[in-house]
Amino acid sequence: MSVIVAFLFYAARVLRKPMDTRLKQRRAGPFVVFALGVLLLALWVGRRPQEVTLGYFWGEVIGVAGVYLSSCSLLLATKARWLEPWFGGLDRMYLWHKFTAVAMASTLPPHVLLSSAASEGTTGASTYQAGLVLGVASLLGLIALVLVSLPLVGKILHLSYCRWLFVHRLIGLFVLIAVLHGLFVDRVIAGSGLLKTVYLTVGVIGMVSYAYEELVMRRRLPTGDYTIERVARPAAGILELHLAPVSNRLQPRAGQFIFVRISGDDAWREHPFTVAGVTAAGHLRLTIRAVGDDTARMHARLQPGLPATVTGPYGKFDYTVGRAHQIWIAGGIGIAPFLSWLTVLDAEDPYTIDVFYSTSTEAEAVYLAELRSAEQRLAPLLRVHQVVTGVTGHLTGARVAALTEVTPETHVFLCGPGPMIDNLTRDLHRAGVPPDYIHAEHFSFR
Repeated sequence: MSVIVAFLFYAARVLRKPMDTRLKQRRAGPFVVFALGVLLLALWVGRRPQEVTLGYFWGEVIGVAGVYLSSCSLLLATKARWLEPWFGGLDRMYLWHKFTAVAMASTLPPHVLLSSAASEGTTGASTYQAGLVLGVASLLGLIALVLVSLPLVGKILHLSYCRWLFVHRLIGLFVLIAVLHGLFVDRVIAGSGLLKTVYLTVGVIGMVSYAYEELVMRRRLPTGDYTIERVARPAAGILELHLAPVSNRLQPRAGQFIFVRISGDDAWREHPFTVAGVTAAGHLRLTIRAVGDDTARMHARLQPGLPATVTGPYGKFDYTVGRAHQIWIAGGIGIAPFLSWLTVLDAEDPYTIDVFYSTSTEAEAVYLAELRSAEQRLAPLLRVHQVVTGVTGHLTGARVAALTEVTPETHVFLCGPGPMIDNLTRDLHRAGVPPDYIHAEHFSFR
């Protein structure tokens, strides 16, 4: 009962907060994941059979938690558009996908250690032995998937992204084996029709999500055919693409991102890119930094005329959720969503915005002139601050506060390298900006 009261208190507190409804909505997804997990735990504890030892019982409960987290992870990997508002965008859904997967992996050691005390099941020796074999297969498979997801292991094995993705897609099969393992050997589940029904429901949700992702999702995602209309290389390592629609053109909102697959003789795998601008005719502008093997090849080889397939749009990175005073902070190529936002802003809009454009060198600030032009067009709404970290050091919350007012009513939008986002988030929160008012776009999809 106390758990239910705590959940209701949390929900009421979020609903009473003076912020945009969309910001409240994105709290709901993580809240539901956590709440259902706690309710699952309470259900199992309330139906603990007296004939099993405490250690064995908790080992099986932890195993059920692992299945639940696996199903959550598989559901969040589906790119289901209806889930985006409840987590705050696909990028945040993928963060929760990774979080639940890591949490699932952490359940494996205690489950094995505590449950191994049982030597015999109640559903027949042959069924029990089959369940043990399935358990070992699932354990080894999931451990292997966890290991290859570690950057160090990937480097040692020289594992390309395509090979990693292929291996990663096997996770649903190992989760299915884990579900069957629990069904065959778990004496707690075997002794309760209700627990068995709930357990199977959780497992089925994960398997349906996996089947949807592998068999259905790729055919149902909104997709458009484009051609590369123009290619520019405004600075070393920076590529700008202009895509012209051929059929089924998409209309991303300012700040959203898309997945792009470029065909031709030297095809590239699918990549997510933030849209830096959309014309009335549906032409897309992308700004790309060569930071990996594929994007480096793009910078070196892409030419106009190549066909491209675009999927999306995705993302809920949107300045309209913020209040009147806003701070936009871009690190390098992280300027892309802000360039898109500037195309839809009007000088009469009810905002005052400070844009911080941070680059390592002066030469990398290739979009500074565009920002200055927008500053003149949108005056006095917009102020632009250039930061060259190679000269003045990294941008900090203290430097931001020295150049513009930072209050509990300020909304901050961040896009750039992960360490920059983490450091500025910490600094600005200490300066009084509420966590709900600090917004970031996350692009670490691997």
